[in-house]
Amino acid sequence: MAHIDLAERSVILVTLDSCRYDVAASAHTPNLAKLGPLLKAESPGTYTLPAHAALFNGFLPRPVSGPLTLGGNNVDAVWRSAAARPSKRHAAVPFDGLTLMAHYSEKGYRVVGAGGVTFFDSSDPANGLPKLFPEFHYFGRSSRAPATPEARVAERGEDLPLAHTRTLADLCLEAERFFLFVNCSSTHIPYTAPSSPLTDRNRELLRRLYRLHDSQQAASDEKTLTADDIEVLLGMQRRALEWADARLGDLFSRLEARRLLVVVCADHGEEFGEGGRFGHAHPHPTVATVPLWCGVLGGG
Repeated sequence: MAHIDLAERSVILVTLDSCRYDVAASAHTPNLAKLGPLLKAESPGTYTLPAHAALFNGFLPRPVSGPLTLGGNNVDAVWRSAAARPSKRHAAVPFDGLTLMAHYSEKGYRVVGAGGVTFFDSSDPANGLPKLFPEFHYFGRSSRAPATPEARVAERGEDLPLAHTRTLADLCLEAERFFLFVNCSSTHIPYTAPSSPLTDRNRELLRRLYRLHDSQQAASDEKTLTADDIEVLLGMQRRALEWADARLGDLFSRLEARRLLVVVCADHGEEFGEGGRFGHAHPHPTVATVPLWCGVLGGG
């Protein structure tokens, strides 16, 4: 393959919130496969805020296998900030802006963000991440809504950002070049999506899982989730990822004529009791190890 100049391409950057690497490896994701092989990577953050703060400064989850091939280029990183310490590592797109969004804005790109988890609720003045974008669209539940397990276990559809691929694509197509970020919330607890609905059983399991998340410690014996229970919940996340893959296929087809650089990764993973805890925001391998896909669409 001839080398492709990645610095001038339009960009789609997607985070699959909380998606475990092993779930991604077992899922059927034909549209993500178009980008290239699934890579096992290590995230610089263990929950949404620090992981995205790093990502927006160019620090993606790092593949454990080392350098990757992207558009015919062998690179150590997709982006590299001038603020990073001096290194001989080769980045596909070096930049000197305060953030990726600032860099692409300064180059004349239309920069659009979309989010689904509450750290991206742009109506909440305490949330800083949406403020990094000149244009941001939030689709999820209010960050100030009741946070009880009962309130959080809910069906989701239009409140998932990837339910709005046509709208997001139309916004991008209004510009010659664009940078689109999407925080995909279908893979975040409660893992509900049109293809991953609630049942009586998984509703109760999710309530218990939320309590385990909130406690940040192992449960007593009578409340511990069994291996079968955990398989049900992991199956929900897998179906939520497969739904996201289908929606990303729609997004890619609408935008690939613009010659895309595409990066899709989880911001962090999720522990299901492997080390005695549940959830994330702590340094366990199931939290730090995430899926990563990188590729180009639309030819050279």
